[in-house]
Amino acid sequence: MNDCYVLHSIPWKETSLILDILSENDGRVAVLAKGARRPRSAFRGLLQPFHRLNIRYSSKGNLRTLISAEWDGSDNYPINGKRLLSGFYINELIMKLIQKNEICRKLFAEYEKTLITLSNSLVPEEFLLRRFEISLLLHMGVLPDFTSAAKIMDDDKIYFVTYKDGIKVLNKPKNKYDKKTKSKYSYSSDDSVDSDQLVSLSTIRAIASYNSNLSKFLSFLSIPETALETKKLLRLLISNQLGGINLRTRKLIVDLTNFSRAKEFTND
Repeated sequence: MNDCYVLHSIPWKETSLILDILSENDGRVAVLAKGARRPRSAFRGLLQPFHRLNIRYSSKGNLRTLISAEWDGSDNYPINGKRLLSGFYINELIMKLIQKNEICRKLFAEYEKTLITLSNSLVPEEFLLRRFEISLLLHMGVLPDFTSAAKIMDDDKIYFVTYKDGIKVLNKPKNKYDKKTKSKYSYSSDDSVDSDQLVSLSTIRAIASYNSNLSKFLSFLSIPETALETKKLLRLLISNQLGGINLRTRKLIVDLTNFSRAKEFTND
């Protein structure tokens, strides 16, 4: 048996489902659940996202076959409202960025921790999403070394994050720099830096602290400027890994946020 979470499912033929699951032992796995959509199937209503399941499936092939599945009720927590969208967002990140059959036990633990905190905590979901995004980039090996940078940074200098070479110093005096201009800043003869790549000492310390304890991480992100800069920077790093692919859940969250704001304006 494997401890698993269903990330996504699609209908297959008349009565079956193809599942995208995250397994503690095997990573992301595609599983065919034969007959799961039949009215009397033992799997009907069971194979849902955000519930920890004990699943047994065949061990060979790119598409495994589901053999059995049962609830693990001790670790299941309901996620409701806007937090449900946050859950689907991290599911989509995993499906887009994690290769099938790639072992990722630490990421599985972070995923489970995020789901549990989303369901039974008053911590804003934005902070939990930032923490998971950091964990995901770290697992992929593409997160710059913020921990080392936080120890040696000079607040009188300007820093930026690259996609390949980590954190660098910008060749521009701090008193002549204005991030709000959204312009490009040169750091070598043939490269340029977008303003969203620029990073403050507060943001570097925030990202470096993500795994120390939750309260310390939250204290950094409670500063609006740091929270916004951290969000933009992580989204930039994730977008670079996505290679131009748009996330459906991110668009849905933005659309719902804009709709809520428009509704509040109309009511006023």
